[in-house]
Parts: sequence; C-alpha cells; structure tokens
Amino acid sequence: MQTIHLQVQDNLYNQLIKSGVNIQEKFNELLYDMLDDGYPSITTEEAKKRVSDAVKEYESGTMKTIPYEQGMDKIDNWLKTI
Repeated sequence: MQTIHLQVQDNLYNQLIKSGVNIQEKFNELLYDMLDDGYPSITTEEAKKRVSDAVKEYESGTMKTIPYEQGMDKIDNWLKTI
C-alpha cells in the first residue's frame, strides 16, 4: 500500500467530517474512476475515422440532426436523472 499526501482546506475538511462522508472510500472511488471512465478505449486511428465519417455524413446531408433547443432539452432531462 502506498501513501498519498493530500492537502485539503480546513473549511472543506470540516464540512466533509460533519457530513459523515467516508473520505477514504470516496477518494478510492475517485482514483478508480480516473483509471476507467466506463467507456471502451479506441485507437487514434479509429477516432480519426469516426470524425472523418461524421464530417462526410454531415457534408453529404445524410446526417440526422435535431434543433439546438431540442438537444438542450434532452441534455437537461438526462441531467435530472443523475
């Protein structure tokens, strides 16, 4: 096991303690999230291909899009679920 030195502002530390948050558990979760965001990794070549394909689809007019406001509504509704 390794030790990490972490400096936390006094007021934040006090708030965490008062809230009953298990700091060690939350810190471990954060570290694991840094390793794996839940999305599969892709190569640089695959990323370039996806962007290129999307640009071609947009330029050809075959890409299905929605109005900005509708997209924002979808995002707002999704945010309410998390």
